[in-house]
Amino acid sequence: MNSRKIAVKASQYTMLIVALMLFAGPLVWMLSTMLKTKAETYKVPPTILPDTFSLEAFERLFAVQPMMWQWIQNSFIISFFVAAGAVVSSSLVAYGFSRFATKYRNILFPVVLVTLMIPPSIMMIPSYVLFSKLNWIDTWLPLIVPAWLGGAYYIFLFRQFFMTIPQELDEATYLDGGNRWTVYARIIMPLSKPIIMTTIIFAFVNSWLDFLGPFLYIKNPEMFTLSVGLQLLIGQTSQDLPALAAGAFISIVPIGLLYLFAQRYIVEGVVLTGTKG
Repeated sequence: MNSRKIAVKASQYTMLIVALMLFAGPLVWMLSTMLKTKAETYKVPPTILPDTFSLEAFERLFAVQPMMWQWIQNSFIISFFVAAGAVVSSSLVAYGFSRFATKYRNILFPVVLVTLMIPPSIMMIPSYVLFSKLNWIDTWLPLIVPAWLGGAYYIFLFRQFFMTIPQELDEATYLDGGNRWTVYARIIMPLSKPIIMTTIIFAFVNSWLDFLGPFLYIKNPEMFTLSVGLQLLIGQTSQDLPALAAGAFISIVPIGLLYLFAQRYIVEGVVLTGTKG
């Protein structure tokens, strides 16, 4: 019996190690490449650990493309406003679906969810035509404004979470002279930190990694986001693998830090959204 348990444990750990290598392998290789010299990346056979640790790749990266800091700043600004818009707009809509007892609520909410089934590629041309007529091309407005109009996925998350908050708290607030806005601002939102943080992370990461939107709507290189800038960098330094790895590392650092400090909110927020229909 003990030998069977040992065999099961061994197989489980083997599978975990294989999975870890599959998922962490590219990350380890990227970290290794960015710390190597340019010549060392072409050694045969390749090595995981550099012979000499070097940060020259970052120097070459910013030397070849002086606008890197500008692109990083642009990405932060756009992602910040996208995340803020997702929280504000989606929570307000979800508050209505979870607290307003109207006869249209059970009709409109499925309609909102159906929009999740629409492929983004179908909306690409109509969206571009609309933003072009609004003279928003070559601005950040097409990237930011839609986030302030609510997102179906975030509305669903907020609505499901709000349904877990007892409505007795609303009634107590009304008895104390409060109104619906008081309930939303002072009761619902302070109790919804997990789902707020979850939405911020999802919206920030989606905006930070978005390539197609900035590529379509922004033409001025000074207004590029980091994702578009890195694609431009590939054409400039296609042979400089350490510099490319350094750029990739810069692009994933904010995401890694965000998940590191807020992962408990993600788990709590996603779990609680499914506790009540």
